[in-house]
Amino acid sequence: MDLKASLKNKDFWIFDLDNTLYPSSNGLMSDVSDRMTKFVSMVTDKSVEEALIEQKELFKNHGTTLRGLMIRYSIDPWDFLRFVHNVNYNLVEKNQKLGNAIKALKGKKIIYTNASATHAKKVLERLGFLEEFDSIFDVSDASWIPKPHIRSYQTLMEKIKFNPRSSVMIEDIAPNLRPASDIGITTVWIKQKNPEAPSWTLPEEKSDYIDYTIDDLTEWLESLAPKQKTF
Repeated sequence: MDLKASLKNKDFWIFDLDNTLYPSSNGLMSDVSDRMTKFVSMVTDKSVEEALIEQKELFKNHGTTLRGLMIRYSIDPWDFLRFVHNVNYNLVEKNQKLGNAIKALKGKKIIYTNASATHAKKVLERLGFLEEFDSIFDVSDASWIPKPHIRSYQTLMEKIKFNPRSSVMIEDIAPNLRPASDIGITTVWIKQKNPEAPSWTLPEEKSDYIDYTIDDLTEWLESLAPKQKTF
């Protein structure tokens, strides 16, 4: 079965946001990550170097720095999100070609992010296609349980009500696709172009939970569109 045929009945599209709808090379998430480290430093009263070590530990043990800080230090998550997202959104460039490809997809389209909806809206406004999405499901909607915890995906399904068998999820962090696959969602991993991409973003040796591996999201979405008839 070819690609178009295998996806023709899909009518619910779940997109990750950061480093999925824009390239990691623009530096936005690097700035966010640096501010996460600074926040950890402020909370723990550690040097930036020591805070970075703890940040990595929190991420490894809890899925995100935010969840780790909530569990270990009982921080207010909104304080964290406001601080780390105080960045220069002008780094994100308009991408009308991608916007047109998303618009051409049939059915509903949502953003599913471990960040905040406020951050997502700012990014999508810069990209130029905020209006193409029906809703944004952020980490607060998931009761502060981030991807890849299975409970986050279950909450997504409970609140938005969709059939996983007719859904597609697109992500740059491969392990975030495993729970999606487990509940029946078709999965698409955007292969990292950065040779120094962190190992935790990559598939494990056995990654049968990834249905499609792609290099370019725009090109892949455009390939799904029906060809125009010529006379």
